[in-house]
Amino acid sequence: MSQHEVIIILDPALTEDGVEREISGVREIAAKKGGEVLEVQKWGKKRLAYEVKKRREGQYVLMKMGGMGKVVADLERHFRITETILKGMIVRAEEHRGKRFKTKSQATLAGSTMITTQEVGDGELQ
Repeated sequence: MSQHEVIIILDPALTEDGVEREISGVREIAAKKGGEVLEVQKWGKKRLAYEVKKRREGQYVLMKMGGMGKVVADLERHFRITETILKGMIVRAEEHRGKRFKTKSQATLAGSTMITTQEVGDGELQ
């Protein structure tokens, strides 16, 4: 199942109920197309780097979603037509990989006369 992260910036004037309404609207759109919201993180009100729809602040919400096959286009359309959503972005979340690089076997390393460092696991040097 593909996982995506959906980040939306909401109007800073929205109350807590308004934020919940927007989150439930995104949940409904995802549910109609077979997706599901796995996690919701409300980051709160933050200052924007530049003005968006004449606003300098926005309320950030991050949602992790699964099963997003046909949902992306509907969500992007919803972001464009909803006035309280200043900006929205959908990105595919990377899957965690066990090891980034292959390690050489001990027999190969023992026969080598040159000392080298290798990157193993999540970028650790050995």
